[in-house]
Amino acid sequence: MLRRVVLVLLLWATPTPGIAQRVAVDSASRWVDSLFSPFASARTPGCAVGVRQNGALVLAKGYGMADLEHEIHNAPTTPFYVASISKQFTAMAIVLLARENRLSLDDSIRKWVPEVPSFGVTITLRHLLNHTSGLRDYLTLLGVSGWPSDGPLTEQQFLTLLGRQRSLNFTPGDEFLYSNTGYALLAIVVKRASGQSLRDFAAERIFKPLGMTHTEFRDDHTKLIRQRAMGYAPDAQGYHFSQPQFDVVGDGGAYSTIEDLAKWDANFETGRVGGKSGVALLETPGRLNDGQEIRYGLGLSIAEFRGLKTFSHSGSYGGYRSSMMRVPSEHLTVMMLCNTAEAPATLTEQIGRVFLGIADESAHVAAAPSQPSLMAFGASQVPGDSSGARQRNDQLSQIAGNYYSAELDMPITLTAREGVLFLSRPRADELRFVPLADDLLMNRDQILMRVVRDDDGRVTGFALTVNRVRDLAFTRRE
Repeated sequence: MLRRVVLVLLLWATPTPGIAQRVAVDSASRWVDSLFSPFASARTPGCAVGVRQNGALVLAKGYGMADLEHEIHNAPTTPFYVASISKQFTAMAIVLLARENRLSLDDSIRKWVPEVPSFGVTITLRHLLNHTSGLRDYLTLLGVSGWPSDGPLTEQQFLTLLGRQRSLNFTPGDEFLYSNTGYALLAIVVKRASGQSLRDFAAERIFKPLGMTHTEFRDDHTKLIRQRAMGYAPDAQGYHFSQPQFDVVGDGGAYSTIEDLAKWDANFETGRVGGKSGVALLETPGRLNDGQEIRYGLGLSIAEFRGLKTFSHSGSYGGYRSSMMRVPSEHLTVMMLCNTAEAPATLTEQIGRVFLGIADESAHVAAAPSQPSLMAFGASQVPGDSSGARQRNDQLSQIAGNYYSAELDMPITLTAREGVLFLSRPRADELRFVPLADDLLMNRDQILMRVVRDDDGRVTGFALTVNRVRDLAFTRRE
């Protein structure tokens, strides 16, 4: 405890001029140990951490267990599911194909994946890369439908779900809204443009040239990965497995290690894969239709940390949490891979502050939203009334009935009980909505329900808006 207090005082005393002063690696390493002490037990899952500074991997450590059943410890060589960090690999694959004139970033997605509905507008590969396509996020759609977070999902099931969609969140290029759908589609584009799966293309063109021998896209959830970290989530008995079973990749799906990610990080300096121009393309902010610059490039979030420009991305799914933050002006990159749902994303930022000698105040590094857990859309408790807006049961009974979503191919039932509207789904627990205003209800998961009526005031349906999906339509069935 005394050592930690002394270190904090030293960091407070460290000046932070234009280029932040760095602390000694051994002192910073001890501070990192203290940060990860809750995950360092042989009875808990944990994390692997790496810091690359001035071209060298100066810190690489493992904390806790990769596999609780078989008593395998986490290490810098342990493969973790990296979730949305995968997106920068997918983006590089598209860049490589564009440099070879095998596709253009301004191609319509329907040129490569005609299964995507036309929507009456053109959606380009660049829109997908920048998250400006307007396509609804498929993970959110699955969450609303009650699809289990550990359930399998094939590429064909993904395309079928997308093919049922009848509207976009917005006109392509008008807004930035993170959507995993775009990067899952880009994986299909890679396969159709190159003749190789994203798994094989990335292995041959990205991972092998960089010596990333323990990195791969897992497009078959039954495939074994030796010595990998298993994903865990806490429960009343301790922990249970929480593993992705999707065969869909591109938005996620990659497994990697701290040592391999350090090699990928070095490529941003050398340009060995993609060349300097290709690397620069990943780091170039996208623009909206009105010319406004967004804080996202190709698979990378662009932000500032105490006035220092950063490129970062985080990821989460099931029992995995990952984050990677690069501060080019300081020649510093922090990498964190965890196999516990309890690991906070702020740990990467805290490590960065320690190595930059900035520990005197709280700071926030903007990171792109990552893959949401489907469990986020489970049963909800009833929130409190909104300034007396709760309607009487007889009013809610006008809304109650049977409905169907063609976009989810899912029937649901609405039932009014005790001033609450219950939405029952075939594959998951019911959702509970309370009124906010006339014909507007919300549940604890921030799912907004807007009731639709005809000219005579009869309820004909409703629309749900949540997170990365807007106005998902349900039609009343008599």
